[in-house]
Amino acid sequence: MSFINNSSGNAAGALSSGAAGQRGGALLLPLLVVLLVWAAILFSFRTQVALVLEAWETLPSHAHGYVVLLVVAYLLWTKHAMLSGIGFRPSWRGFALLVLSGLVAFLGETVAVAAVVQFSIVLMLIFAVWAVMGDKAFLTVRGPLAFLLFAVPFGHEVLPDLMNWTADATVLALRYSGVPVFQEGRNFVIPSGRWSVVEACGGIRYLLTSVFIGAVFAYLTYTRTHKRVLFMVWSVLMPLIANWVRAYVIVMVAHLTENEWGLGLSHLALGWVIFGVAVFAGFAVGVRWRDPVPEVPPPQNMRLASAASFLGMGVLAVAVPFSWHYGAVQMENLPLRSMPVLHMESLAALEHGSSADEGVRPIFPGARVSYERRFVYRAHQIDVFVAYFRNQRQGVELVSVNNAYEPTKDWSWAASARSPARAGVPEMGVEAYLKNGRHAALHHVYWVNGMLTTNDSLSKLLELASRLRGRGDDAAVIAITAYSRESLADARKIAEAFADEHMAGIAADLERIATGGDTGEAR
Repeated sequence: MSFINNSSGNAAGALSSGAAGQRGGALLLPLLVVLLVWAAILFSFRTQVALVLEAWETLPSHAHGYVVLLVVAYLLWTKHAMLSGIGFRPSWRGFALLVLSGLVAFLGETVAVAAVVQFSIVLMLIFAVWAVMGDKAFLTVRGPLAFLLFAVPFGHEVLPDLMNWTADATVLALRYSGVPVFQEGRNFVIPSGRWSVVEACGGIRYLLTSVFIGAVFAYLTYTRTHKRVLFMVWSVLMPLIANWVRAYVIVMVAHLTENEWGLGLSHLALGWVIFGVAVFAGFAVGVRWRDPVPEVPPPQNMRLASAASFLGMGVLAVAVPFSWHYGAVQMENLPLRSMPVLHMESLAALEHGSSADEGVRPIFPGARVSYERRFVYRAHQIDVFVAYFRNQRQGVELVSVNNAYEPTKDWSWAASARSPARAGVPEMGVEAYLKNGRHAALHHVYWVNGMLTTNDSLSKLLELASRLRGRGDDAAVIAITAYSRESLADARKIAEAFADEHMAGIAADLERIATGGDTGEAR
């Protein structure tokens, strides 16, 4: 009897081991195919992948990029047991989405929008898993794979708003504390000194780090959607409030100690201490409503697809990134149009200025040709800058991180705002600067083949539409800067009056240049 029982146990153990080995073997082939497709995607778009890695190395706000990869790898590993009990079958729905995300990457490369291409690459990696491994496998791993989206460097577009909010919140708190404050944009003065909210004070590092950490915590702690959403809302609000508290505390500490504390290293250390306390407090509260961990279902009878179907889907999936990238390269190799010449006839009759005062000088290094002139307008100095783009490519484009309205950082960036649209003048972006008591109001707008906009994304869509219509990719940025010793409001009034009189003429000049009215050697 003992011998029979042991034999049964050994037989059951052998069957269990055989089943486990069969499940492990079933996972190996689709996993290898997925890795092959991933390699093809990353190799096809290797230039964009290199830009992502460069951002991780150079941008403090995205230094967590490598951590994202480790988190995704760990979360995928935790799904190993569930994947072992799933029958893998290639999915045409996943393949269709893979092709669609490749199309978006192609369009992004066509108009040189790095963020669109990079997000599309991540989506291609995600949908490649769906295409090769099938619906059930994708439902199991879609959560961990979604965290790959955090690897894309994004979010710097909100930095001006974050700086504005930080300045306004700090000033409001100071006034409620009884401290007299004079505010002008992001600069404010209190009895103990002058303060300015610079880019490092905007809190973008806190915000992006908090959103990523909060997303991981919500995924691991909750299973109900509404709990995850609520915690993500908190992960957005918490770093904003913490940064405002940090700014207020620093100013108050410096004010109360006659500027002996709150500056230098203590300035940065206090910020991370406040942020760390807020994060852990949020975790301590959030964990009280933890959802129970779902049980892993027992392995089921697997109905596996044939090896040929996996290999066939792999071949098709590998062809997708190569095809779309090849199409983008062919678009870039189209015949180039001749170099434009900027003849701004509408400004030719204006009185030229010769002031020795230093001005704000934008730099758009990818422009094919630039126009910079100083004029005298109503007894004030006016600087006009036009950077014209044609035959745009990655790095030599109208919208790029390499472009800057004030690259020297010698001027204090006081505010960002909008100048409302008026008769004959579109809405314009306004950047306010301050240096040695001199105010500068820089009004800027994009011109894209006859259309005017201040929106980066819309300018790219207009460029894409222009290319598809066969009208080329001609575009320009127009910057009008006025100066005043009186106030920022006075400088803005002067710039707006100049725009009212001359914006239509500048746009007409650019339209003439785009349609071939001026060609030849740039000068």
